[in-house]
Amino acid sequence: MADPLPTQPPRTAPTGAHATLRVGDTVALEARITTGGLVAVAAIVSAALLGSAVIVRAARRGEG
Repeated sequence: MADPLPTQPPRTAPTGAHATLRVGDTVALEARITTGGLVAVAAIVSAALLGSAVIVRAARRGEG
């Protein structure tokens, strides 16, 4: 008895984000980012916002 042909698993949907920016007829910029990349960008932005809030609070404390 012969082995049946191996079947390939179904393809999964791509995860992440895709964006295209067009400027006029000649310039087109395309970007793709994975889910892990999105999480990393979110962590960087939140750290920057929290850091700037601390700096502003310290500066206001010294005004009075």
